[in-house]
Amino acid sequence: MEILIYDKAMQLEGLSVATIGVFDGVHRGHRFVFEQLADKARERKLISTVITFDRHPLSVVCPDKCPPLLTTLDERLQLLCATGVQRCVVLPFTEEMAGLAACDFMLLMRQQLGVKLLLTGYDNRFGHDRSAGFSDYVRYGQEMDMDVETLEPCNITEEDCPVSSSMVRRLLADGALDKVHHCLGRDYSLEGQVVSGEQIGMKIGYPTANLSPDTHKLLPKAGVYAVWATIGVDGPTLPAMMNIGHCPTFGGRPTTLEVHLFDYNGNLYGQTVRVRFVGRLRDEQRFADASALKAQLAKDQSDALQLLRADAEAQETVCGK
Repeated sequence: MEILIYDKAMQLEGLSVATIGVFDGVHRGHRFVFEQLADKARERKLISTVITFDRHPLSVVCPDKCPPLLTTLDERLQLLCATGVQRCVVLPFTEEMAGLAACDFMLLMRQQLGVKLLLTGYDNRFGHDRSAGFSDYVRYGQEMDMDVETLEPCNITEEDCPVSSSMVRRLLADGALDKVHHCLGRDYSLEGQVVSGEQIGMKIGYPTANLSPDTHKLLPKAGVYAVWATIGVDGPTLPAMMNIGHCPTFGGRPTTLEVHLFDYNGNLYGQTVRVRFVGRLRDEQRFADASALKAQLAKDQSDALQLLRADAEAQETVCGK
């Protein structure tokens, strides 16, 4: 996939079929949209193009209402690359861009990005004049030689509702990993740099890597999880368990992300670790003392290994087909 960062001098060659959105999470509903995009591009012999933003627009126009993100920009682009879309244009969402009327925004897409056909949901809105709707977009398009068509409704549901980014956020906040996996079509993941901690885990025989993730990234519900942990870009992927919470047994702390990698003794400080959430083991809880916590961690490790073995076997089955 060709990835381009928009600037005012941009003048793309070739006409395209495009759709526009944040596409946070690049979930199964989004991929259903991209399938329609690819079909239309083949049908018309045009370039399939996704137009997205470098940040959530609400972070500029209404920061208090901006949701935590399921994917960073880098994660979004990696996931978009796997969809088969030919081109992705990333728009830096500034106050100037936020001030564009829908007609002006469409003119930008037509004149600079070469959009010949725009696919959009019937109730989608863009541009600062939110009163404009689909019929207006069709009329604007006719004036600038751009076709505007509706996307088919999402046919992938969870709890009898179409899959959406807001739904995935709600499920993740509830710790419902199975439902999150259904909506995303994959396990949820996050990464962070390993920073120094208080070494409490080391003292009780369960050393942890303390992760500092992107501050805009949504964390799953507090608790203990079975995860796969990948060290660096090309490093090993190892079985692990992760605690998200406040260390209530030791007096409470700001939210921490602590990963215990099974049978690993290396120094991880300063490295990046990516974790893939496989299963939720339990809620975080306060124990009477360190010994009680250590006993529970032994059980957690056993439970985590069982889940991870099953996951590895399932992955081998899928790959072997």
